[in-house]
Amino acid sequence: MIKRLVVFTALAISSAAVAHADSISGFFSAVGTDSFTTTTPISTLTFAPGSTVAGAIGGTFATYLTDGNPITFASGAIPFVQGNNVPPSIQIFSTTEAGETFGFTIANFNASTVMGTGTTTGCLTGNVCLTITGLGTFTGTGTVAYTPTPGTFQFTSQYVAGQPVATLTSFSASTSAVPTVPEPASLALFGTGLVGLVGIARRKLSA
Repeated sequence: MIKRLVVFTALAISSAAVAHADSISGFFSAVGTDSFTTTTPISTLTFAPGSTVAGAIGGTFATYLTDGNPITFASGAIPFVQGNNVPPSIQIFSTTEAGETFGFTIANFNASTVMGTGTTTGCLTGNVCLTITGLGTFTGTGTVAYTPTPGTFQFTSQYVAGQPVATLTSFSASTSAVPTVPEPASLALFGTGLVGLVGIARRKLSA
Protein backbone atom coordinates (compact mmCIF):
# COMPACT_ATOMS: atom_id res chain seq x y z
CA MET A 1 0.00 0.00 0.00
CA ILE A 2 1.26 3.48 -0.85
CA LYS A 3 0.48 6.23 1.62
CA ARG A 4 -1.71 9.06 0.31
CA LEU A 5 -3.01 12.50 1.14
CA VAL A 6 -6.81 12.44 1.14
CA VAL A 7 -9.65 14.88 0.65
CA PHE A 8 -13.21 13.53 1.02
CA THR A 9 -16.36 15.62 0.64
CA ALA A 10 -19.99 14.65 0.94
CA LEU A 11 -23.16 16.61 0.21
CA ALA A 12 -26.91 16.05 0.56
CA ILE A 13 -29.27 18.67 -0.86
CA SER A 14 -32.90 19.63 -0.25
CA SER A 15 -35.32 22.43 0.52
CA ALA A 16 -34.78 23.38 4.16
CA ALA A 17 -37.91 25.55 4.24
CA VAL A 18 -40.25 22.55 4.40
CA ALA A 19 -37.83 19.93 5.72
CA HIS A 20 -38.86 17.38 8.35
CA ALA A 21 -38.21 18.54 11.93
CA ASP A 22 -35.83 15.64 12.54
CA SER A 23 -33.81 15.92 9.34
CA ILE A 24 -30.02 16.30 9.20
CA SER A 25 -28.42 19.51 7.95
CA GLY A 26 -24.97 21.05 8.22
CA PHE A 27 -21.35 20.18 7.54
CA PHE A 28 -18.12 19.01 9.19
CA SER A 29 -14.51 18.07 8.38
CA ALA A 30 -12.05 15.42 9.58
CA VAL A 31 -8.39 14.37 9.26
CA GLY A 32 -6.66 10.97 9.27
CA THR A 33 -4.77 8.57 6.95
CA ASP A 34 -5.45 6.21 4.05
CA SER A 35 -3.83 4.26 1.20
CA PHE A 36 -4.93 2.99 -2.21
CA THR A 37 -3.79 0.70 -5.02
CA THR A 38 -4.21 1.18 -8.77
CA THR A 39 -4.10 -2.44 -9.88
CA THR A 40 -6.14 -3.72 -12.87
CA PRO A 41 -8.99 -4.53 -13.00
CA ILE A 42 -9.72 -4.25 -9.24
CA SER A 43 -8.13 -1.49 -7.15
CA THR A 44 -8.55 -0.95 -3.40
CA LEU A 45 -8.91 1.92 -0.94
CA THR A 46 -8.01 1.41 2.73
CA PHE A 47 -8.53 3.86 5.59
CA ALA A 48 -6.13 3.75 8.54
CA PRO A 49 -7.46 4.13 12.12
CA GLY A 50 -7.05 7.36 14.05
CA SER A 51 -9.17 9.85 12.05
CA THR A 52 -10.71 12.75 13.96
CA VAL A 53 -13.21 15.53 13.37
CA ALA A 54 -11.30 18.72 12.58
CA GLY A 55 -12.06 22.09 11.05
CA ALA A 56 -15.42 23.69 10.29
CA ILE A 57 -18.60 22.17 11.79
CA GLY A 58 -22.09 23.53 11.17
CA GLY A 59 -25.82 22.82 11.40
CA THR A 60 -26.99 19.56 13.01
CA PHE A 61 -23.41 18.32 13.26
CA ALA A 62 -22.41 21.37 15.31
CA THR A 63 -25.01 20.42 17.93
CA TYR A 64 -23.07 17.23 18.74
CA LEU A 65 -19.59 17.12 17.19
CA THR A 66 -16.48 18.96 18.35
CA ASP A 67 -12.93 19.32 17.04
CA GLY A 68 -10.85 16.21 17.82
CA ASN A 69 -13.73 13.75 18.18
CA PRO A 70 -12.86 10.31 16.69
CA ILE A 71 -14.34 9.40 13.30
CA THR A 72 -14.25 5.76 12.16
CA PHE A 73 -13.90 5.03 8.45
CA ALA A 74 -14.77 1.62 6.97
CA SER A 75 -12.29 -1.09 7.97
CA GLY A 76 -10.58 -3.33 5.42
CA ALA A 77 -9.88 -2.71 1.75
CA ILE A 78 -12.76 -1.23 -0.29
CA PRO A 79 -12.56 -2.59 -3.87
CA PHE A 80 -13.27 -0.35 -6.85
CA VAL A 81 -12.82 -0.21 -10.62
CA GLN A 82 -12.15 2.72 -12.89
CA GLY A 83 -15.51 4.24 -13.81
CA ASN A 84 -18.92 3.49 -12.31
CA ASN A 85 -19.23 1.31 -9.21
CA VAL A 86 -22.40 -0.04 -7.55
CA PRO A 87 -21.05 -1.76 -4.43
CA PRO A 88 -22.86 -3.68 -1.71
CA SER A 89 -24.01 -1.30 1.02
CA ILE A 90 -20.87 0.26 2.56
CA GLN A 91 -20.99 2.58 5.57
CA ILE A 92 -17.98 4.71 4.71
CA PHE A 93 -17.76 6.37 8.13
CA SER A 94 -19.41 6.88 11.51
CA THR A 95 -18.74 9.26 14.37
CA THR A 96 -20.35 9.41 17.82
CA GLU A 97 -20.43 12.25 20.32
CA ALA A 98 -22.89 13.69 22.86
CA GLY A 99 -25.17 10.67 22.46
CA GLU A 100 -25.58 10.92 18.67
CA THR A 101 -24.04 8.71 15.96
CA PHE A 102 -23.77 10.02 12.39
CA GLY A 103 -22.99 7.72 9.47
CA PHE A 104 -22.77 7.86 5.68
CA THR A 105 -23.55 4.80 3.53
CA ILE A 106 -22.44 4.69 -0.11
CA ALA A 107 -24.99 3.72 -2.80
CA ASN A 108 -22.86 4.16 -5.94
CA PHE A 109 -19.78 6.06 -7.06
CA ASN A 110 -17.46 6.86 -9.97
CA ALA A 111 -13.71 6.37 -9.51
CA SER A 112 -10.76 7.59 -11.57
CA THR A 113 -6.99 7.95 -11.13
CA VAL A 114 -5.13 10.87 -12.70
CA MET A 115 -1.71 12.49 -12.58
CA GLY A 116 -1.65 15.59 -10.41
CA THR A 117 -1.37 18.94 -12.18
CA GLY A 118 -1.00 21.18 -9.15
CA THR A 119 -4.42 22.72 -9.75
CA THR A 120 -6.59 19.95 -8.28
CA THR A 121 -7.28 20.23 -4.53
CA GLY A 122 -5.19 17.70 -2.64
CA CYS A 123 -3.27 16.52 -5.73
CA LEU A 124 0.37 17.56 -6.23
CA THR A 125 2.10 17.91 -9.59
CA GLY A 126 3.49 14.60 -10.87
CA ASN A 127 1.69 12.44 -8.30
CA VAL A 128 -0.96 9.79 -8.97
CA CYS A 129 -4.33 10.91 -7.56
CA LEU A 130 -7.57 9.07 -6.90
CA THR A 131 -10.89 10.86 -7.31
CA ILE A 132 -14.21 9.31 -6.26
CA THR A 133 -17.63 10.98 -6.50
CA GLY A 134 -20.99 9.38 -5.81
CA LEU A 135 -24.27 9.09 -3.94
CA GLY A 136 -25.24 7.79 -0.53
CA THR A 137 -27.32 8.33 2.60
CA PHE A 138 -26.62 10.14 5.88
CA THR A 139 -28.10 8.74 9.10
CA GLY A 140 -28.29 10.02 12.65
CA THR A 141 -29.23 7.80 15.61
CA GLY A 142 -29.12 8.12 19.38
CA THR A 143 -30.35 11.19 21.24
CA VAL A 144 -32.43 12.01 18.14
CA ALA A 145 -33.53 9.52 15.46
CA TYR A 146 -32.96 11.66 12.38
CA THR A 147 -34.59 11.00 9.03
CA PRO A 148 -32.12 9.29 6.61
CA THR A 149 -30.88 11.92 4.17
CA PRO A 150 -29.83 11.30 0.54
CA GLY A 151 -26.40 12.75 -0.17
CA THR A 152 -23.51 13.08 -2.58
CA PHE A 153 -19.84 12.77 -1.78
CA GLN A 154 -16.45 13.50 -3.29
CA PHE A 155 -13.16 11.92 -2.29
CA THR A 156 -9.64 12.66 -3.56
CA SER A 157 -6.43 10.98 -2.48
CA GLN A 158 -2.84 11.45 -3.65
CA TYR A 159 0.53 9.81 -3.37
CA VAL A 160 2.98 11.98 -1.45
CA ALA A 161 6.59 10.90 -1.93
CA GLY A 162 8.63 10.72 1.26
CA GLN A 163 5.68 11.03 3.62
CA PRO A 164 5.85 9.18 6.99
CA VAL A 165 3.32 6.50 7.91
CA ALA A 166 0.93 9.14 9.27
CA THR A 167 0.07 10.58 5.88
CA LEU A 168 -2.60 13.29 6.23
CA THR A 169 -6.21 12.50 5.38
CA SER A 170 -8.79 15.27 5.21
CA PHE A 171 -12.55 14.87 4.90
CA SER A 172 -15.60 17.12 4.82
CA ALA A 173 -19.34 16.45 4.65
CA SER A 174 -22.56 18.42 4.43
CA THR A 175 -26.24 17.48 4.32
CA SER A 176 -29.85 18.70 4.43
CA ALA A 177 -33.09 16.71 4.32
CA VAL A 178 -35.22 16.07 1.25
CA PRO A 179 -38.87 16.89 1.94
CA THR A 180 -41.82 14.90 0.59
CA VAL A 181 -43.71 17.10 -1.90
CA PRO A 182 -47.28 16.03 -2.85
CA GLU A 183 -47.83 15.49 -6.58
CA PRO A 184 -50.35 17.82 -8.34
CA ALA A 185 -52.62 14.85 -9.07
CA SER A 186 -52.62 13.87 -5.40
CA LEU A 187 -53.45 17.43 -4.38
CA ALA A 188 -56.34 17.53 -6.87
CA LEU A 189 -57.73 14.23 -5.59
CA PHE A 190 -57.45 15.45 -2.00
CA GLY A 191 -59.29 18.68 -2.92
CA THR A 192 -62.06 16.74 -4.67
CA GLY A 193 -62.48 14.59 -1.58
CA LEU A 194 -62.84 17.65 0.61
CA VAL A 195 -65.51 19.10 -1.69
CA GLY A 196 -67.43 15.83 -1.51
CA LEU A 197 -67.28 15.75 2.30
CA VAL A 198 -68.53 19.33 2.51
CA GLY A 199 -71.47 18.45 0.25
CA ILE A 200 -72.43 15.43 2.38
CA ALA A 201 -72.22 17.52 5.56
CA ARG A 202 -74.51 20.19 4.09
CA ARG A 203 -77.14 17.63 3.03
CA LYS A 204 -77.17 16.14 6.55
CA LEU A 205 -77.55 19.57 8.14
CA SER A 206 -80.44 20.44 5.77
CA ALA A 207 -82.26 17.18 6.52
